[in-house]
Amino acid sequence: MNIFIVYAHPEPQSFNAAMKDTAAEVLTKAGQKVRVSDLVAMEFKAVSDANDFPRRADPERLVFSVEQRAAFESGLTSPDIAEEHEKIIWADHIIFQFPMWYYGLPAILKGWFDRVLSEGFAHAPPRWFDDGPMAGKRAMLSLTTNGKPSGYAADGRHGAMEVLVWPIHNALRFCGFDVLPPFVAYDVVRGDGERRRAILSAYADRLRGLAGDKPLVFHGLDDYDRDGRLKAGVEPRTAAQRMRLDKDGR
Repeated sequence: MNIFIVYAHPEPQSFNAAMKDTAAEVLTKAGQKVRVSDLVAMEFKAVSDANDFPRRADPERLVFSVEQRAAFESGLTSPDIAEEHEKIIWADHIIFQFPMWYYGLPAILKGWFDRVLSEGFAHAPPRWFDDGPMAGKRAMLSLTTNGKPSGYAADGRHGAMEVLVWPIHNALRFCGFDVLPPFVAYDVVRGDGERRRAILSAYADRLRGLAGDKPLVFHGLDDYDRDGRLKAGVEPRTAAQRMRLDKDGR
């Protein structure tokens, strides 16, 4: 199995770095092939702008979806993006290793999503979701947070973790990936050495069983009507679609 780790943290001595190194070591010892993109070390460009498209399909108006697709189809994708495309094509499985900052992705990793999972390559409507170009590949989030698990419960101050990571999961599913349950390392900054070692051990165990992990459930395209709403009688089964207004309509 070919495994691509996309790593986003500025500190080489961070716990995220330890998780990235643990993954590379465990998976390599298990006979898997591993490649890593250390985005900060690579000085990966996070901002999508006109410099991504030196030969514009429309010189008058910058529309990213149009320019991304035109660049990809003409073989003119920016070299740094094309390099990441090659790694994705090679990979059977992608692991995203990052700290959750302000309830989302670090800016450099968000930029990777915006620029690398581009129109034409990772999604090409009407090829999306079940039929997306990444169908058959698997993806998993491995993330850290300084909050305790109780704070990320449905009644916690941060809200349910499955809801917080939903936009990332759905973006991956939009491209066609089978998305595995995330591995979340909680309370890592305040935790002592023993706790951190226990987290790394649990992560190593998870990685050893990676091939047997079952993907999260997403609704198939046939579950939706022409307006993109769940059809009558289809029971919501995902974190976002299970949300309901309270009795007062708030």
